[in-house]
Amino acid sequence: MTVQIAGPVGPFLDSVQQRDVPVDLVATCEFTANGGDPMQAQQLVQAQLLRAIREVVGRKMGSRELTFRHLGTGDVAAVVPEIISASGLAGNGIMVSQLMMSFGIDGHAPQPLKGGQGMQQQQQQHDVGKGTFDLGGGAQLKVKINGMSPENFAKNEASKMIWGWIIGAIIILVMILVGGGFGIYVWMQAKSGGTNPAADAKTAAAAAWDGKSTFECSGNDIIALHGVKATAGVKAGGNCQLTLTGVSITAPVGIEAAANAKVVMTGGSITSSTNSIVASAAAHVDLVGTTVSGKVKSSGAAKVTGAQ
Repeated sequence: MTVQIAGPVGPFLDSVQQRDVPVDLVATCEFTANGGDPMQAQQLVQAQLLRAIREVVGRKMGSRELTFRHLGTGDVAAVVPEIISASGLAGNGIMVSQLMMSFGIDGHAPQPLKGGQGMQQQQQQHDVGKGTFDLGGGAQLKVKINGMSPENFAKNEASKMIWGWIIGAIIILVMILVGGGFGIYVWMQAKSGGTNPAADAKTAAAAAWDGKSTFECSGNDIIALHGVKATAGVKAGGNCQLTLTGVSITAPVGIEAAANAKVVMTGGSITSSTNSIVASAAAHVDLVGTTVSGKVKSSGAAKVTGAQ
């Protein structure tokens, strides 16, 4: 037979609020009796089980083996055997099984029991993502983290982490591109450290020279002279880059280069009575197919190439 049991089983002390909280019970069970009046057996089961539930649950709540959370969720299956044993019904020839209990806490009505479905429904009402926990009897506990539900908090933290990775990857990529570009620039500058006549000719600005007075190039000038027949020489200093193409120079000193000057002469000729070329410091003078008459003089780190 199926019997229903109902009644108060509390109150129990709430250690957080420091007050006694009333608790009500609704329970069902199956029982079989060996002879006797079935109605008397049913009344005995109801009375003895209610007493045993109060005794066992009260003792477990006092020792903290059970909490209001256990009662609210119906998570009390572990104490069912102890309750049946404490009822003493076995000594009266009554066997009890399938005891299910629902508790109403602090004035909330217990959830109804229907073949065990009531307890299952209570347990399914928890929503961890939204931070909602059903304590039973209509009571709910809501948990928030920094004002957000656990689910939204986790999504927010994950989003921050992903954006951190993306921004970090972008910064690293920019650093690689900048470093790579600088490295290429340095390599190209180093590669072009030797004079490149064709490149110099393309960037040089054409200049006029009557050939009668010394032509001077200084600072960061980039100058090209073409087809001049001169009776005076040229002087290049500073960072000057001077290109001479088809120029013929007849003078005591043909080309005088100093500092970091670069002079490239293609074709033409130099005829000098003293020195055809005088190069000093870190100057470079490169001759390509140029006829040279006269001594070549260089000092320091200066270089003269192609003099015949």
